[in-house]
Amino acid sequence: MNSVDPPFVEVRVCRQPPSRPTSQALYPRLPTFLLLTAFLFLAACASGSRGTGGGGYSDQPPTNRTAYVAWQEWSRFGRSTVVYGGSANGYTNRAGVSERSEPLSSRVSDYWGSCGHPEWNGNTASRPWSGAFVAWTMSHSGVSAADFPRVGRHGSYLASLFDHERAGSTAFLLHGPAEYSPKPGDLVCTGTAGPTWRYSDPRTARRRIDSTANHCDVVAYVRSGYVYAIGGNVKDSVTMSLYPADSHGRLLSSSGHPWMMVVENRVN
Repeated sequence: MNSVDPPFVEVRVCRQPPSRPTSQALYPRLPTFLLLTAFLFLAACASGSRGTGGGGYSDQPPTNRTAYVAWQEWSRFGRSTVVYGGSANGYTNRAGVSERSEPLSSRVSDYWGSCGHPEWNGNTASRPWSGAFVAWTMSHSGVSAADFPRVGRHGSYLASLFDHERAGSTAFLLHGPAEYSPKPGDLVCTGTAGPTWRYSDPRTARRRIDSTANHCDVVAYVRSGYVYAIGGNVKDSVTMSLYPADSHGRLLSSSGHPWMMVVENRVN
């Protein structure tokens, strides 16, 4: 699993006796007490930054190449963040730049440009751009079009990846959500038919993937019981969603997210 741990900062405290009588001589323990208080305060701040939704390791770039490209876009547009699962389900921790505002609106046309439609942008309401964001991310992380098709519809590229795998390609492998623990650079995908494709004959499976896929996000981190995944056209921005995971890092069900599959990225 590719991940980045928060840096550990070591604080050393050294006392030296005063060379001459001063007010410190009256209170010899005061400097150490103040330093210890400062250390505990900084430790508390560091601990708090590791919680879900704010700072901590989400401020550190992922080491996986595909995850890093998605992370850069997320940072560029305000770091919109949403937490799912439990009582926090759907809680927007931070809002980002809207697709209808610059510079994101024009950037959406870049995403679509990777799929052959640069004329579409964030104000083209009839053109959801989450699939184009995934295709652009794969392109800019060095994944070839032969390995990942440049199409802007999730069902289309997932069906193509299904075909590639059946033909012997190992660049991307499709897994049921209960079978595989996602890692940075992978895709986590929802679909109205859930993972039923996994138990169908190949022809039916491909049809279900193509016709029922809803959305895919790029995994950035898997930490502390959550899969952190970045997607386009989420909350009208480039958004990091925190999805609950079990002790093995596998996706747990959450309201509004019928998990269809996890796409293992074996290219980078």
